[in-house]
Amino acid sequence: MTTAAKKSKPRSKVALKPTDPNTAKGKLWTFPKNTLEDAIAAARAIEEKNAGNPMPAQDVAVAVGFRQAADWRFLDLLRSANQYGLITGTSQTAPIHLAKIGQDVVAPSSPNQRSDALLAAFRNVKDFADVEAFYGGKRIPEDEFFLNTLTREFSIPRERVDIFAKVFLENLRYLRAFSGSSATTMTQTSASELEAVATPADRTPSPVVLKEPRAREFLDTCFVMMPFGEWFDRYYQEIYAPAIKEAGFEPVRGDELFHTGSVVEQIWEQIEKAKLLLADLTGKNPNVFYELGLAHAAKKPVIFTASQLEDVPFDLRHLRVIIYDTREPEWAARLRKSISDYLRNAAKEPGKSIPHPFRQASEEQSALGRSGRRA
Repeated sequence: MTTAAKKSKPRSKVALKPTDPNTAKGKLWTFPKNTLEDAIAAARAIEEKNAGNPMPAQDVAVAVGFRQAADWRFLDLLRSANQYGLITGTSQTAPIHLAKIGQDVVAPSSPNQRSDALLAAFRNVKDFADVEAFYGGKRIPEDEFFLNTLTREFSIPRERVDIFAKVFLENLRYLRAFSGSSATTMTQTSASELEAVATPADRTPSPVVLKEPRAREFLDTCFVMMPFGEWFDRYYQEIYAPAIKEAGFEPVRGDELFHTGSVVEQIWEQIEKAKLLLADLTGKNPNVFYELGLAHAAKKPVIFTASQLEDVPFDLRHLRVIIYDTREPEWAARLRKSISDYLRNAAKEPGKSIPHPFRQASEEQSALGRSGRRA
């Protein structure tokens, strides 16, 4: 066969398959791969490490636990934070700016401003806002039907629908945890009603101390270890909880944990989650000392209160201890202010609120953890 004949030979045609609109091939991600709670880490790093001023991407990466800004996990986190409207800038070589929504989340002037900003961040993602509006506060169906609806009604690619559902539902749980928010009431589980608990009528002006449903107002928690009942419930409601909120944390106490499972496991979980802890050692309550041992084992900073110095173990008196005397005028106001001040200082210098052996182990563990995350 001649060369000319070879060139003129017609080529066989390959039939093109119709494009499936529900596949992810060639499509950009229209929703974050990370939850809102995780994405906040980037905004918080800019606020805490650089006073809210634009920050090089490399510095943000290191602040959130990555060695290089080119790490794909960090880039995913940046894109998610952008999609939520928390920050601007996704380049690994350009500065990252804190957006208005992000500023209201990490440095609000009131709890309501933070909760409103969190909801705005969630709805900044059009797919999330559309799905929320579609259900209109109604109960979300079981997994299979929900996933099918996401693909059919909102064209979420089949390969990504599981990720969408996971992030969306995690965000709903996170938003519902904050008070003052108009977040959707969509749910897959029913909430428990909490009853009021009576306090002795002859010991307090009010007949009951209401135990309201747990509602997160702040991003970091302070777990409170103290005796229950009698005057301690009143102290917690009127002094400890407000003081902790003034310091910028969410107060959590053991009797507010209403979940199935082991009580010890739930307390351990809260201790591990807490950024700071507060222990009232008045009366040398054995349960308080047990929880304190768990806190020190977890290498967590703890500040102490007590009605007399003798209730504080000798080898802990060098740490942050507040002694209060209920017989003194204005003792409650002074105690409240002291708690707020001590918590703020402990947040700035947590090592000074951890006993030395545990402090050293904590520093070594943190160094190993940072090295491992950045590897």
